[in-house]
Amino acid sequence: MRYMPFRDEYRGRRTRILVISVLVAGTLSAPVAVSAAPVSINATQNRAVTAGARVTAAVSDQPRSYTEAQIAELTGRKQAKENQTANLGKQGPEPRHGALGPEMAVPGGISAATASVLRNSTIPASGISGGASFSSFVQEPSTDANGANIFQVGNWYASRSTNNGATWNFLDPFTLFGSGFCCDQVTQYDAATGRQFWLLQYNNRLVIANASAAGAGAFTNWCFWNMDATWFGLAAGTTLDYNDITITNNFVAISTNFFPASGPQGSAIVRLPKFPMSTCSGFSYNFLNRTDSFTFKLVPGSTDTLFWGSNWGQTNGSSFRVYAWAESSGSYSWWDRTVASYGFFTRNSGQNCGSTDGVVRNWCQFADSRTLGAYRASGILGFSFNAKQDAAHPFPYTRIVWFNESTKAYIGAGDQWGTWGAIQFMSMAPNNAGRVGNTFAWGGGTGTTHYYPGAAVNNSPANAIDTSPNYYLWGGGNTCTSTGGLYRWGDYLTVRTYKANPAQWVAAGFAITGGHCGAAGAYSEPHNVLFS
Repeated sequence: MRYMPFRDEYRGRRTRILVISVLVAGTLSAPVAVSAAPVSINATQNRAVTAGARVTAAVSDQPRSYTEAQIAELTGRKQAKENQTANLGKQGPEPRHGALGPEMAVPGGISAATASVLRNSTIPASGISGGASFSSFVQEPSTDANGANIFQVGNWYASRSTNNGATWNFLDPFTLFGSGFCCDQVTQYDAATGRQFWLLQYNNRLVIANASAAGAGAFTNWCFWNMDATWFGLAAGTTLDYNDITITNNFVAISTNFFPASGPQGSAIVRLPKFPMSTCSGFSYNFLNRTDSFTFKLVPGSTDTLFWGSNWGQTNGSSFRVYAWAESSGSYSWWDRTVASYGFFTRNSGQNCGSTDGVVRNWCQFADSRTLGAYRASGILGFSFNAKQDAAHPFPYTRIVWFNESTKAYIGAGDQWGTWGAIQFMSMAPNNAGRVGNTFAWGGGTGTTHYYPGAAVNNSPANAIDTSPNYYLWGGGNTCTSTGGLYRWGDYLTVRTYKANPAQWVAAGFAITGGHCGAAGAYSEPHNVLFS
């Protein structure tokens, strides 16, 4: 069962005002309001860097044992990042319409699913920071694959399989690229260069690395660069966090949120040329930063133009900003659009993903409504984000908004939601047929039914939502509390177009098994799935 886009009552009502801020010497000038069509501005700067450093990763069937002190160090670094909060934009109106489409099928009553899971591989407990004793309950997994060679990372591990997920062995991100490793990792395979790109968060920098994804030695010989805040045109010492990556025809684009010691926070992008990177050569690149948007979600499926979007910074809950940057240009454009209203939430602001009787804890308590998923397919740009429960949605849900790729006009919106529980943290990617694969976390429950958070995948048209996902992974316990004693599941999941067969997708998910957080043997178990 599927439904078509909802065209809401607000479309076209408001005159669009485009606010331009010109980047000068790494800072933004005072906004200048202009009405009319989108205006391109020369808002990027250029910088050159030298060749990268090379390192060979030790790969083992059993990873080294981390000490309790080292795990405490990793946890402390991650919690330090979690203390960063954003205060951009104004709160939009409460939703004034019903759910945008029918609810998702009830997990316990599914007879058929739109998405078919072709392979479901479990990464063993021995590979995850010392196993069950030290596994992070905030997984943030990311993956991609070159055929049977699969790379998957998360908190706090890096793993590979060279036999299509039958067995796994492990790298050590704690020491591979120097000291100070923290957390957030994102990875993507690029078929044009044959390289696996890997972005890692450190306490004072990022690392961007790449290695061959071919043969038995895949993912072992890495070239890397240390990226501090100055790479983004920011003051040295500015904190970077929540990073994203996507690869276009000629570039590796990296986005990050930044938090200066004083002054406004915002988001930034560097656009790095992938071909010299693949040979570990020096290169020149462009960058931009803005303080009027927060969390740039880069669009998978971007080719000769990089697209990204943000729903945080203008009217949070009823607006969206779409960006575009042609590969041949040093300037970019953006479009502000009014979208169907939804409940935009921030950390611990009333959202509740737990069961109605409280047995399943509020696993999205730490989350917010930043843009988490995106794609470009069939002339459409789509974006997804968490939304708060309301009169039409008894649990938090995922809102998807659609825009025309050429004109950036708002097409409509749809919801992935259920009366039985919450759907959150969606990631999306297009396949070669113009369909969109997604992965998300789910959980909740009503009455005496309890759904501990797990993982699911779905397969939909570019401008609609199929309502029978494949709930392939069911949770076995409650998650832990994080900074401030708030229950937390994770900030993101990842799905990628499977390059060996672009009609399919590879995705990373996880669920807690062995009991609730803190119970002996409780373990946050990562999975790697191939689906169509």
